[in-house]
Amino acid sequence: MFRPIVIVTCLIYLVQAHPDERLSTKQFMAKYGYPIEDHSVTTQDGYILTAQRIPHSPNGQKPTRVVLLVHGMGGKGANYLILGPPDALAFYMSDRGYDVWLFNARGTELSRKHKTLNPNRDRKKFWNFSWNEIALFDLPATIDYIVRKTGADKLFYVGHSQGTTSCLIMLSEVPEINDRISAAALLAPAVFLNLTKSPILTAASKLAGLAQVTSKSPLNLWMAVYFSKPKRLLGMFNWYELPMPNSPMLNNILLSLCRPPMDDLCLDIVYLIGGPTSGLVDKSIVPMALKFGISGIASKQIFHYGQVILSGEFKKYDYGSKGNLKMYNSTKPPLYQLHNVRAPMALFYSVEDPFGNNLMMEKLKTFLPNVALDNQMSLPNWNHLDFVLARNLRQEVHEPLYELFKKYTDEL
Repeated sequence: MFRPIVIVTCLIYLVQAHPDERLSTKQFMAKYGYPIEDHSVTTQDGYILTAQRIPHSPNGQKPTRVVLLVHGMGGKGANYLILGPPDALAFYMSDRGYDVWLFNARGTELSRKHKTLNPNRDRKKFWNFSWNEIALFDLPATIDYIVRKTGADKLFYVGHSQGTTSCLIMLSEVPEINDRISAAALLAPAVFLNLTKSPILTAASKLAGLAQVTSKSPLNLWMAVYFSKPKRLLGMFNWYELPMPNSPMLNNILLSLCRPPMDDLCLDIVYLIGGPTSGLVDKSIVPMALKFGISGIASKQIFHYGQVILSGEFKKYDYGSKGNLKMYNSTKPPLYQLHNVRAPMALFYSVEDPFGNNLMMEKLKTFLPNVALDNQMSLPNWNHLDFVLARNLRQEVHEPLYELFKKYTDEL
């Protein structure tokens, strides 16, 4: 009974929705004349990451500055390649004389390694991290490697979503790294998520079992007691890694489905995740978004954001009173000290973005002493994922970002 389904799926896959969708990253880069290198970075806690480098543009221009591009949760470094040349940010910056580095956080497709742990066999230990560890271990190790490899004193930073969360934590908790950042562009900063306008996002956090008890009904009390400790939920399902498509087979299935006549549905799912329908994502780019856009995460990353939403505080992971005493020597997790962020910050955000709206930015700006650019997107219904996928990213984001970086380049 499954044979017709398999045959139909295979036939659909033969219909190519995008000319580059079946190319590997290296094939894709070679097609357009851009070199790409893989660099191994080992963190202090033993994770082995792969940073990708575009050392120069095919236009022959010698790079004079360095930029690190950092993906959001569930993404990977190749997010900045999806739109292709000349508009994807990695190509845009390379063509303008930047030595471009693509960050791949622990757990993503190219960074599923550890000195002693196996991501499949040692799931509970390997996936025991949130964006806190990405900020405190992955980013500093990668920046240190880039500085040593390139000889640059400073670099520019671009982060999307979780890439902004981790940047702010890194600069708060390891303030000396501020001196290595010429300027940072934060696309859809995800910090004070309790100010989200999305009922779906808030409800999802409650369903994850992180809500405080608002009702004394027996069901709510049982849910609060049983699910308030994420370890119980994770242990029940052995669900330490969120099942994202890290396998080629699953990727091929998704690529097979997200083409006519199903491409509209896939695009609707993109908008469901990122907020309102902006109409700025071309259907033809969906296969590339699946290929270069999605990677694995730890479930703990989601739980940590859930805690932020429901507590209203930007703080370290809450292990409960006993766990916090052991981890932090306090019954409550400490707040991140955002006043330590000294590097110039550019904020790009949308009123309608459920993960980074104008209310969140107003609060964030009260903590940041050096906001160099406050860029609220002027187009209506700008989506959270439009910062990576929108057809007009070059005009709306990349050009003002580049002009700001140029100002700080002139000051070096």
